[in-house]
Amino acid sequence: HDDWDTQQDAKALRSLKPDLVLFTGDFGNENVELVKGIGSLDLPKAAILGNHDCWNTAQFSSTGEDSVQAQLACFGKEHVGYDRLDFPQLKLSVVGGRPFSCGGPKIFHPRLIAKRYGVKNMKESARKIYETALGAPYDHAIVVLAHNGPTGLGSNKNDICGRDWFDDGGDHGDPDLAEAISFLKNNSQFKTPLVIFGHMHKRLANIDNSRTMLVIGDDGIFYLNGAIVPRVEDLTSESVDGTTSFNGNYSCDDQNCGTTKRVFTVLDLINGKPRKITEVWVTVNEEVAKMEESVIFECS
Repeated sequence: HDDWDTQQDAKALRSLKPDLVLFTGDFGNENVELVKGIGSLDLPKAAILGNHDCWNTAQFSSTGEDSVQAQLACFGKEHVGYDRLDFPQLKLSVVGGRPFSCGGPKIFHPRLIAKRYGVKNMKESARKIYETALGAPYDHAIVVLAHNGPTGLGSNKNDICGRDWFDDGGDHGDPDLAEAISFLKNNSQFKTPLVIFGHMHKRLANIDNSRTMLVIGDDGIFYLNGAIVPRVEDLTSESVDGTTSFNGNYSCDDQNCGTTKRVFTVLDLINGKPRKITEVWVTVNEEVAKMEESVIFECS
């Protein structure tokens, strides 16, 4: 949601030393320049576009490159919507869900999906996600990367995919993703320990509460929501008494890059399975400063 600065976020990422960076989408309302910056990061990565990334484009342009096509071009093979990207050194394969998802029982902007991917309904979508995984190396763990999570993880407002904007809540997950995961579980060829997504913000609408961001299924699959929004706090405004005021929606340019805190969800994996999951806020100024870590999960 526009809270990205390539210079400062690259500094923060370098301090975290990741083997792989996953982006769950909603970079902005078709913010091509921001996506160009992320696409230029010299780090192993995979990404999927969300509903805001096609906010104003219900169908592809027939006369030239529109902003959705431009974003897809920025990522190239690193956009894994209905696709797979293998990372042999990590023995991981990232399998992408349906791009542009808005959650719920209907396909968002169906003409985009039908035109580019040939998918016309949820059943076809589930099958396409599953079939994407079929070529993964046998010794790889499957990490599913989607914009929104699957159905079946709860219907309370603060559940991981719960509708917080309705008084009675509701399950706002993607039914096609849930079906595709079921296919994967039923195929003994695959180890699918982890499903990563965003879309459903940690801060709830009209409620002074936070969303559950991790669910561990009875089948042992970890379902992780990384949508901490806003993900940047500006630390540059000091009050007279010396306390710091925090401002969201921060961006910086070459002339005015102050001190910010920028959040990442960090996973430590062993043999493809999560050992530790943390919410990490990295303070960035001219040099990367301290990191504040909040543990979400740690294997005992």
